[in-house]
Amino acid sequence: MARFTGFDEVFSALYVDFDNIYTRFLEIDPEAARAFGSVPYRWVRWIENHALRILYGEGVRRRILKRMCYLNPQRYQEYRNPFIRSAFQVVDCPPLTTRGKTSTDIHLVMDCMDDLSHSTHFDEFIILSGDADFTPLLIRLQEHARRTLVLSVGYSSPAYTAAASWRIREDWFLQQALRDERADEVDDQPIPVVPTPAIARTAHAAPPAPEKSPEEEEEEEGPAPGNAW
Repeated sequence: MARFTGFDEVFSALYVDFDNIYTRFLEIDPEAARAFGSVPYRWVRWIENHALRILYGEGVRRRILKRMCYLNPQRYQEYRNPFIRSAFQVVDCPPLTTRGKTSTDIHLVMDCMDDLSHSTHFDEFIILSGDADFTPLLIRLQEHARRTLVLSVGYSSPAYTAAASWRIREDWFLQQALRDERADEVDDQPIPVVPTPAIARTAHAAPPAPEKSPEEEEEEEGPAPGNAW
């Protein structure tokens, strides 16, 4: 952990198993899956601020210095550009077998192991995947005293989640990081102003204030109490 200008900074690396997370979201919430693939900058910003106080206490901020995304370009080509525009390095992992198995697993593991000896000491490794094959990787990262955060959608192996330092809750991610874009559009709309009909004066209405002389108006001009020019 580094310290700059009064803040402790956690250096993090983020690895996204796109096929795994996207297909899981697609099964439970297609709109969330689309938001995950189309606006990654939104949920990256959410992750940067997630659980900081719980994990590190006050006065700490997270900097995601490395962003990796592994996807099958034959199926998810449309999502490459949104991730590139969000400062991700996109690694194409096309199918290598007739059953559709890609090389995502091996690429992700090799990159994590390389980053253990990176000149930048990464304090955190954030892995977005529910693939239990990454369990040995999480254990190895823990052995090197690195904190690991994982996001898995749907069922996850107990061994996989137990090997992680922190599990990002799926419901929090859905509700807070992948909120519907239409909600933003509604928030941006101006609130219509409905004219209020004039209220007729009644016998109980207060009489109009008497007109003030120019001398009295000059005395009342000036700063409001508590303010200064």
